Amino acid sequence: MPVDNTIVKRSALVVEIVGPAGAGKTTLLRTLRQCNEKIRVGVRLHGIKYIPLFVGHALLSLPTFLRQFQTGRWFTYREMNLMVYLKVLHRVLRRQVLNKGIVTVLDQGPIYKLARLHGFTSRGIKSQSFEKWWDSALNQWNSTLDLVIQLDAPDTILMERIYTRSYQHRVQGKSEQEAYAFLARYRTSYEHILSKLIANGELKVLRFDTNQETLDQIVDKVLAAFDTEHGEC
Repeated sequence: MPVDNTIVKRSALVVEIVGPAGAGKTTLLRTLRQCNEKIRVGVRLHGIKYIPLFVGHALLSLPTFLRQFQTGRWFTYREMNLMVYLKVLHRVLRRQVLNKGIVTVLDQGPIYKLARLHGFTSRGIKSQSFEKWWDSALNQWNSTLDLVIQLDAPDTILMERIYTRSYQHRVQGKSEQEAYAFLARYRTSYEHILSKLIANGELKVLRFDTNQETLDQIVDKVLAAFDTEHGEC
């Protein structure tokens, strides 16, 4: 099946919120949804109806997986899972963005998945097959994402927020050095991916320090950006 990278003319908007753990992504996402009923939060790819899509894209990815095997460095299950997930998410979003008047805001969306693949799994991958897949993925998301909201805060603030959460995070229990290295790796991966997307297209990025600006200030600026990009949010 050929890849369609054509930019879809639409009145909908696809937005992703990114940032390290503790930056305030979930809080901002929840608040935006409460502010405007036209804002759709996330895309869930769970359930039986999505199984054929995952199976189909896994089969379409087999040539890439097999070519990688010939290099002597096989993709791990996590890597293959992320690669297939990104293709399925793109397919589902492109169907949904045709619906007029919808603003879809993603947390742990394509940039997050690409950051995991870039910074935490694929460091040992050096092959033309993977580079071709990577460039194709960036091109696909460049034609689908309209806006990225990047949140961050100083490491000490992030760690304080993480440790006061009611649920566990993987950095809890790690040394301070390990925790800071984990946060830095995500930042590096986000910057690498965003720089590529910005250079190759018209993606707009709003950056906020959630230790310097209040939630209300950030929400006001984000909604104003939605109005500008969407025209009627």
